Amino acid sequence: MRILIIQENGRHDKNRNFRECFSMQRALQSFDVDVDVWGLGHSNFKKSIDFESYDCILNLENYDDSGWVPDFSQVNVKKMLWSIDAHVRGIEPYYLEYQRNKYNLILQSTKDYVLDARSIWFPNCYDSDLVYPKPVDKKHFIGFCGNVCNREFVLDKLTTKYGLRQDIFVIGDDMVDAVSSYNIHFNMNIANDVNYRNFETLGCGTLLLTNKNSQYDDLGFIDGQNCLIYDSYENLCEKIEMCMNDPELVVSIISNGYDLADKHTYYNRANILLDILKEL
Repeated sequence: MRILIIQENGRHDKNRNFRECFSMQRALQSFDVDVDVWGLGHSNFKKSIDFESYDCILNLENYDDSGWVPDFSQVNVKKMLWSIDAHVRGIEPYYLEYQRNKYNLILQSTKDYVLDARSIWFPNCYDSDLVYPKPVDKKHFIGFCGNVCNREFVLDKLTTKYGLRQDIFVIGDDMVDAVSSYNIHFNMNIANDVNYRNFETLGCGTLLLTNKNSQYDDLGFIDGQNCLIYDSYENLCEKIEMCMNDPELVVSIISNGYDLADKHTYYNRANILLDILKEL
């Protein structure tokens, strides 16, 4: 089987190897699938591509509006559109792209957008080749690693009250080092999404403290067992103080969370993707 993954190359050197296209490529190759990556910024971008020589085209999130993504409407192979950021952009652009280029299926990272037979839930995950518990000291009781993105108020309150460590826009291997150095990683999804940091936190061997989301049950996240889930600022503080008073509980949740992480790797998702292709 030959698969072509289309995604713009990363714009940040430190984070380039963490791009979805490369993580999925590595995972699929472990199943003996022939996988090429192509798109704006890649070394092969200006080479002529025979799209019909592939069994499947997987088009990931591409934000550049210069029109470099080809017209696939007349390409007669299996085609899938991978929607990661519909919780930010809205679902409309994806359904327009689906219709315009005659895709077979949309892979939705957010379950709420699985509205009909055109789409299927394909949750986020993490790259276990790149994200794992680093041999660093757990020198911060609680930290946050990511973009501020409307979280300023909560981050500042937690910093003042609990000494939250803020690692803003720390990416790539530095992100793995940072999250591994926390006992607890505070997370807040932007909207109805379950962001990457949920899975990366578990994979780093750090306790995930995140906001309530209806998708967690289906993903195997259990409050108090393999993560902590809060539903208000007051409840968030209660969970933090519970951990401060019970270090053994923190160790237990971290261990169970790391076990859960194994179900949400790119290898797991690649296996599911191959099953989806068989159904198509």
